[in-house]
Amino acid sequence: MAHFDSFSFDGLRVPVEIHEGPDRPLLYLPGYGVHPRNYRPGMRLLSRHFTVFMPDLSFRTNKDLPVEVAAYRSFVIRFATRYAPEAPRTGHSFGGLLALLGDRPAVALAPMVPINAGWPRKIGRAALLQVREYAGLEGRRGIGWAFHIFGEYVRTAAARPRCLFPAVSETLGGIPDDLLPTAPRSVLVLARRDRLYLQREYDAYLARSGRGDIETRYVSRGHDWPVTHPDLVEREVLAALGKDARVLN
Repeated sequence: MAHFDSFSFDGLRVPVEIHEGPDRPLLYLPGYGVHPRNYRPGMRLLSRHFTVFMPDLSFRTNKDLPVEVAAYRSFVIRFATRYAPEAPRTGHSFGGLLALLGDRPAVALAPMVPINAGWPRKIGRAALLQVREYAGLEGRRGIGWAFHIFGEYVRTAAARPRCLFPAVSETLGGIPDDLLPTAPRSVLVLARRDRLYLQREYDAYLARSGRGDIETRYVSRGHDWPVTHPDLVEREVLAALGKDARVLN
């Protein structure tokens, strides 16, 4: 069962979804500008094992949003302090990156990582990703998701570009020190059919981090599998966190 709260951050009133479950808190951070409703099927499954706290930093809900990654990191710190300071953190894409940049155990689901590329390459990859989803190659959920997210991004780029471009631009010029993982124990769950981030880019990011303790797992899906295959969210988060009894107990 889910209920709703709101959280204040630098003048924003951010809605919060709380999916009630056992007394094991978990923070879930959505993808960049993505509405939490897209993740609800997975959260319902996770709530069989955790009480899940998920903020709504979507383009649809918010007229204004942080414009720098550092501001999003500050948001996560304050959000975690308010709801579940000791909880592990998981998230998809940009949310996965934010989980990696925290101070609690992290499960990053197809995370965004900084790459050495420009906007034309990034947009081209996103277009290829959506073609696969429109074609039904990521299942029925993928078709609806592709229509939804395309509309959200186009509307935001046209009406409020300040919400869309600055933070993402920080991830397109190489791998800066301030975007290297800081979470004490991290698991990356990567998509073998990812069209947005390539394996060599993940390898470069992990090599640049100098962290030999980061585990990598794989699912045979595309970048948006946490939306299109909620059953995998439950399976992979449990597999990642179940190895550390201190996280679950």
